[in-house]
Formats: sequence, C-alpha cells, structure tokens
Amino acid sequence: MTDFFLYGSIEFPLFSVFGYTISLIEFLGTSSGLVCVYLASRNHILTWPIGIFNSICFFFLFFQIQLYSDMLLQIYFFGSSIYGWYVWRKRTGAYIKIQSLGKIKNLVLVFVILCGTYFLGETTSRLPLWFPQVFVKPPEFLYWDAFTTVASIIANFLLAQRKLESWFLWVFVDVVCITIYSLKEIPFVTLEYIVFLLIAFYGCYHWYKEYKLHSNGNQ
Repeated sequence: MTDFFLYGSIEFPLFSVFGYTISLIEFLGTSSGLVCVYLASRNHILTWPIGIFNSICFFFLFFQIQLYSDMLLQIYFFGSSIYGWYVWRKRTGAYIKIQSLGKIKNLVLVFVILCGTYFLGETTSRLPLWFPQVFVKPPEFLYWDAFTTVASIIANFLLAQRKLESWFLWVFVDVVCITIYSLKEIPFVTLEYIVFLLIAFYGCYHWYKEYKLHSNGNQ
C-alpha cells in the first residue's frame, strides 16, 4: 500500500522534458488516454479495459491537484467503460446512422449543461467543508472544472447515441481543459488534450460529412 501511494504521487518522477518533470501517474494517464482514443477510432474492444485503467490514473491525479469535478468525472468514465465493454461484447453489429438533435433539443441541451455546471460547482465547493480531512484544499477553477465534467458526461452519452452534436461539444470541452491544465502546469496532460482537440475537429468534419450524405440520400 505504501508503494502504491509512492508511485501514484505526482511527486514521483519518471523523466524530464525541457526541464519539466513528468510523474509516473501523469505519464500513465496521458499515454493510456491516447491509446484509448486511438483504439476507439479503430472500433477495437480493448478501448474499454484501457479506458478503465485511464480513469483510475486520472482519478488520483486530479485529486492531488484539486480538480475535484474532474476527479468525480473519472468515476463516471470508469462505470461507462465497464458498460461499454459489456455492450461491445454483446453487440449485433447493427449500424446506427448519425443524427442531429435539432434546434429545440439543442436548446434543452444548453440549459441542462448550465444547470448541471452550477449544481456541480456548488457541490464541489462544499467538499472541503463536508470532508475537511480528505479535501484539505479548496477546488480551483470551480465552475469551469464543473463545466468540463458535466459536458463530458453528456458528450460521451451523445457519442454512444451517434449524435452529431457530441463532437462539437467535445471541442468546447477540450478547449477549456487545455486552458485549465496549462494554468495548472501539467503540460503532458495539456498536450494530450491538444491531441484530443485535433481528433474532435476531425470528428466534427467526418461526422458532419457523413450526416449530410445520409440526409441528402434520404431526400
């Protein structure tokens, strides 16, 4: 157990790049995240067990840098990875066409994200009061961190439903994450999210192109 806390600490160095020391847990979290996204793009079932490992690494990383909303998000990713692993093993291969939510549902989506962000921000702001021995320091970037958590949960759900808006939402999430992580001086994670942002832009382009193709074909 002592070794676990030692190796899982952001103070445990692995190597240095341009004067920045990268911890073991930061390296494992970012590298497994990139592999997970790559495997997802290849439609490979191993994306889910690697996603489980990734969520565990980031849970402990975000706890140590006081991004509590991001920390709680990893619990959702952990559960969704188990669910995805189960579903992919049982899937029949049926293809779901890319669809759009439409204007009304998009307005509802924005409202839900705003409400969820406020509620989660208020909740995490009270964690040091409710559990002072666990959450010693107050959360940082309170509502922006809450936004990335709420929006990521919704974007992940929309992605599973093959909704076009999922990738546009991922773009906003990645931009905010890049800003937060750069300010928190974790460049390796920041670099990972820059790659995620590029993938999200590609997803927007590719999915919109396919969506228009199917829409025109149905006319």
